[in-house]
Amino acid sequence: MNAQAKTVDWKDEERQSLLPGYPQFPFVIARGKGPWVWDTDGRRYLDLYGGHAVSLLGHCPNAVVEAIRRQAGELLFYSTLACHPSRSRAAKALIALCGEAGSRVFFCNSGAEANENAMRTARLATGRKKIVSTEGSFHGRTSGALAATGIARYRQGVAGLGTDVEFSAFNDLESAKAMIGPETAGFIVEPVQGLAGALPPAPGYLAGLKQLCRDAGALLIFDEVQTGLGRLGAPSAAHAFGVEPDLQTFAKGLGSGVPCAALLARPRAASAVRPGDLGSTFGGGPLACAAIEATLAEISAGRLWENAACIERLIRAEFRFPGVLSVQGRGLLLGLVLDRPAKPVQQALIERSILTGTAEDPRVLRLLPPLTIGESEVHLLRTELIEILLMQAAP
Repeated sequence: MNAQAKTVDWKDEERQSLLPGYPQFPFVIARGKGPWVWDTDGRRYLDLYGGHAVSLLGHCPNAVVEAIRRQAGELLFYSTLACHPSRSRAAKALIALCGEAGSRVFFCNSGAEANENAMRTARLATGRKKIVSTEGSFHGRTSGALAATGIARYRQGVAGLGTDVEFSAFNDLESAKAMIGPETAGFIVEPVQGLAGALPPAPGYLAGLKQLCRDAGALLIFDEVQTGLGRLGAPSAAHAFGVEPDLQTFAKGLGSGVPCAALLARPRAASAVRPGDLGSTFGGGPLACAAIEATLAEISAGRLWENAACIERLIRAEFRFPGVLSVQGRGLLLGLVLDRPAKPVQQALIERSILTGTAEDPRVLRLLPPLTIGESEVHLLRTELIEILLMQAAP
């Protein structure tokens, strides 16, 4: 690391130049490879959070880096006003992995944008306005996505949200049934609630939502920004739970860190969209599509969802020790439910060079590691976590 990187107070530089965003880790990140990142002092950290579940293949996967490098030398950008081969290839790869014949893809830039376009498509397809969401959900920070976000504190202070959105209790079909009716355009749900603490669906819940939507003529939307692309131990939540939604949204790991997102519409929903209904200046740009194509190729060729399922079984088997009450979630979207607040445990893990996340449930330590993680990394987390829980007294 060069001398300037060590002497400049980059955190202070950011504070002077940027509006505040997320609370930050106590170090300055410099580079990453695989499941590891290094700070500007050369210290290595095991990254089991991936920058909010983004580093699906680990940091800087070779195939994606090379695809980006090639595309950057040919054409950085042109909008969808012009056809480009990588856009078609990326769409076909996503349909092959997560969709069905007759599905169509709309590329955009973020999970929030994808979710807003999913709700718009549901309204176009049905001619209705009402959207039903779930309590505890998180769908993004733009106004339309916030309107459908079921964690109330994110909607506070933002006027005009939620006029056409109602919230049902997650995992409660009776609550959903009371809200889904002839005026409902769509029901948007995280198949596993991420920020809430990796809360899985109850048996039959997603299938019940599908039936309720079908009976009412509404569309079912799976927000797969966190759950998709192999993370649940299957190509998508539709595969993991055997329920086909009408619309699915993908982002985060879709481009291995290149900002991008996608709305996948199955035939019924896709047939309702006409030219000009959806649009995004940067969505589907050549650079993003090169990253998407390479990322999906790596996931599919390696069947990486199988490793996610294997590592989930390992974690469930080996994280049975004092301090951990349960492991919830699916695949590599997991929450370790502790017998104490998770935040001090997360901070202690950072001191031991391991990065994890927390959740709305203050007892949950959230794990979002890459699909390529192995047993040695799991064992390292286990060893350090046992020591921390022994040293920190439970309440």
